[in-house]
Amino acid sequence: MMKRTLAASLLAIALAGCGQQAPSAKQDASTAAPQQEGETDSVVLGSTRNLPDWLLVARQRDCITRTGGEQECGVGEVHFNQRTITRSGEFADIWIQVRHAYPQLFEYETATHETSVRFEVERLHYRFNCSANQFIVVERLIMGANEEVVARDEPQAIYRAPVEGSVTTVISPIACRGG
Repeated sequence: MMKRTLAASLLAIALAGCGQQAPSAKQDASTAAPQQEGETDSVVLGSTRNLPDWLLVARQRDCITRTGGEQECGVGEVHFNQRTITRSGEFADIWIQVRHAYPQLFEYETATHETSVRFEVERLHYRFNCSANQFIVVERLIMGANEEVVARDEPQAIYRAPVEGSVTTVISPIACRGG
């Protein structure tokens, strides 16, 4: 009996950390809430109030070509901000933040001069047409020190389908359905 109570307690702690309600010590784990047909293993959070703003959603391979043609690769990270998700009808907006493994180059020009900026962090505002499974990039922010915006880009709004293996296939369900 002691082992079963200890196992139930450990299960309760583990599930509480994931936002799921654990079965009681008297309830067998097999009688816990069954999954709906077609439902995949996922975590449902009871509240997002205590989570950080930027949540890791993917890691990406970041490569640069060194002088002499040698390629060096590192790992960058992609985060999304759950507090920026908005939904209206078939549309959903979400902001992501990309932390590159190596400095990137962003070039832009104004009427008077051309500017080049090296950066490691950028933020992108995506808008998904959830019913058509398409997206646009609404805005791109190039971030400098202390999360200061050093450059801004508003690409031409052309809806396109997410490419398999890209971050858009990961964040589309988060933006459109919340999971």
